[in-house]
Amino acid sequence: MNESATYESGKRESGMRERTAEPMRRLPRKPRRRLPHKPLGTRLADLLHAAWIGVTGRVSRTLLASLGIALGVAAYVALSGIAASNQAALLARLDALGANLQIVAPGQDAAQQTVPLPNYAPQTLKRQPSVKQVGVFYTPPENMQVFKNDLVPATNGNAIAVKIMAPGALAAVNATFAHGHGIDRNNEGLPVAILGSEAAWRLGVTDVGDRVFIDHEWYGVIGILDPLPQASTLDTSAIIGRAWALSHYPDQAGDIAKISAIYVRTTPADAEMTRRLLAHAANVNGNVSVTASADLSKARSATNDSLTTLGLMIGVIALAVGGMSIANMMIVTVMERRGEIGLRLALGATAGNIRMQFVTESVMLSALGGCCGILIGAATAGYVASASGQPFALDWASLPLAWAATVIVGVLAGLYPASRAARMTPTEALRGE
Repeated sequence: MNESATYESGKRESGMRERTAEPMRRLPRKPRRRLPHKPLGTRLADLLHAAWIGVTGRVSRTLLASLGIALGVAAYVALSGIAASNQAALLARLDALGANLQIVAPGQDAAQQTVPLPNYAPQTLKRQPSVKQVGVFYTPPENMQVFKNDLVPATNGNAIAVKIMAPGALAAVNATFAHGHGIDRNNEGLPVAILGSEAAWRLGVTDVGDRVFIDHEWYGVIGILDPLPQASTLDTSAIIGRAWALSHYPDQAGDIAKISAIYVRTTPADAEMTRRLLAHAANVNGNVSVTASADLSKARSATNDSLTTLGLMIGVIALAVGGMSIANMMIVTVMERRGEIGLRLALGATAGNIRMQFVTESVMLSALGGCCGILIGAATAGYVASASGQPFALDWASLPLAWAATVIVGVLAGLYPASRAARMTPTEALRGE
């Protein structure tokens, strides 16, 4: 082999070695796709199941915790019911005294002449939204006298007035009968009379079936009224029917048909506003006299507001006591169940899982205790009202709200113990166990 061939062969070998020594090019790698971190969650069914096991696992603790909230709710319902019964009894007594009774009578014009009430006045008054009952009395004939019998001289007056009523007029003044009954459509055309309590005492009439002598005519007594503090003029009156008066005194029918007074029972409201409303409704031309006991109306409003505020404060205090009971019991529960908390944390439960479990247990205890407390409180309020002879005035519509408030109190009371349990580490919890 000649030298030129040897040189060319060496050159090719050196070129191959240089190419072999060059580093190999690498293809770019695709970045790895990281999965997003998702905390361990708990299904609602599993959460409720775990909370239920926690509630029922220690029966004595559950009973004590439920008893605490039950007593708080029972105290709220019972005291609210008792206060409402007392309030209803007191307001009924004030109403009986005339707190919501208005008397509409003829007024006077500028010349001091009496302006009669129009015949449409009773109907327009009944149509007012604040009016509950209307009782109409008419003008009796003049110089009518009432005696026990016809042997009493006419000069021996006993200051007993005669009033003429339309059927149902006594219902507007909440009149009750000591004996007998009232005048209705069936007997208003007969010579019968109702005596007020004072009139019956003055005449010596003690029971129905007796007779009295009115304007030289005999009238059978069919009823004797109990005292009427809200309409004291009726206590000293003998009341007869309008149909009988019109038929027995045809020459005075025009005067008898005139309205002497309308007793209006209204809903509790502003006395001054009601007075103006009734005056305009009775006679659009004015000249109407409307009287009422403003002092009693103000006393009724003040009493109602005070007792309502008192019942609200009692409820707040009772729920606060129940909430403290739940909070204390849940703190004790967390301390007792450190081992369970540590084990769950070690197995992967998050702080949120632990927190939700204990809050749910607190809500369950509150719900159970609230149901029992409402039943106990309602029964207690009913028994007290029955024993004291007062109306049972429990506000049933507020009971679901009371139960909802109890659950909310349970949530608030369980937040701190639940947060305390969630802040534990597995090592701390298991070491404490």
